[in-house]
Amino acid sequence: MTPVNSARGEWHPKSEAEREQVREQLKKLLTCPSFSVSQRYPKLLRFVVEQTLAGQEDALKERLLGIEVFHRAPDYDTNQDPVVRLSAAEVRKRIALYYQHPEHQNELVIGLNPGSYIPFFRQAIAAPAAPLVPGTAADAKPEVISPHKRLSPFVAAAVAAGVVAICLGAYIFLRPSVVGQFWSPILISPSPVTLCVGSPDAVNLSPLTGAPPSTVLDELNRSGHLGTANVATLIHMGGVLEDRNKAFRLVLASQASFPQLREGPVILVGALDNIWTMRLMQPLRYGFAMNNDSMYIVDRKNPSARNWVVSLKQSPSAQTEDFAIIARYHDTTLDQPVVLVAGLSHQGTEAAGELLSDSAFLKTLFQNAPSDWKRVNLEAIVQTQVIDGHPGPSRILIVEYW
Repeated sequence: MTPVNSARGEWHPKSEAEREQVREQLKKLLTCPSFSVSQRYPKLLRFVVEQTLAGQEDALKERLLGIEVFHRAPDYDTNQDPVVRLSAAEVRKRIALYYQHPEHQNELVIGLNPGSYIPFFRQAIAAPAAPLVPGTAADAKPEVISPHKRLSPFVAAAVAAGVVAICLGAYIFLRPSVVGQFWSPILISPSPVTLCVGSPDAVNLSPLTGAPPSTVLDELNRSGHLGTANVATLIHMGGVLEDRNKAFRLVLASQASFPQLREGPVILVGALDNIWTMRLMQPLRYGFAMNNDSMYIVDRKNPSARNWVVSLKQSPSAQTEDFAIIARYHDTTLDQPVVLVAGLSHQGTEAAGELLSDSAFLKTLFQNAPSDWKRVNLEAIVQTQVIDGHPGPSRILIVEYW
């Protein structure tokens, strides 16, 4: 492969052998956990890479991608249905997650720049440092500056400004991010974290059949094999912990014991399929409930209200919104810090999991918090749009601190 002389070191494969190397790297990306749990994101990445390798970059426009990849009507409204933009943003995140791992850092890079649907390719192997040759400038002795030589006022001011800039940059770089601050009660514990994820067999709402799910109720029952939303949420939670070198273990809610959960911090993923979520959030103001027709979030201060509801009898393709609860609190039963990430249906859980690694969302979550927000307990209700069966844009409806 011939490197292109560009600032990013990008290159364009010209031979079939070079194009095949890109395809091999694409296979590695799409089989990693960040992509293998999804159908939408691999489909988009594979399409844009193949089109680029075929020299068809002009086809990589939002509307054309919506039609070709997501089977939208030719006249669909891209503002009302931002499926391509949302999917591309998620693809970028998952690519970044893949290349963060040390074992992937010397691999061929496939990327997708913000604001573009045309992928780029880059070799990521760093060039070895050139050895010093005796007698060259690099081998020369440094000049000794006499203490009697004074720097001019202009140079001295420039040096001082540089020192200040370096110190300020170091402070900004080293101070904890809002993501780290949100997770600090979990991270500062000396014990490993238990990731307790919902078990499909915990719901048992109705018998499974071989037919495609025709209602949200059927879809919940078919989450049976550890639903992709829970897996995607685990990827986000595991990524936060792994990035901060925090040890964790994964247990299914149906197999987790009370003594296990008391051993260290706990992250609860899932609601109606997670018996520990349902038990441990009983003291909280907001919780989950269901009847024959719907699932809903209950306000224990106003139990008759039904403001956040998902119908069980609607078709999954007809679902346009979901609701989730995010909580961070010290659980008195376990005597451990707990983070709870749970939606009424799969889309809400997946959206909530993604938001807890999003610094912009967390800043919004804490904008009206008391001054000790790093330690305060909180519970929030989040609404997310559902687009084509996948979570879309989300917003905070309520936050309670105590």
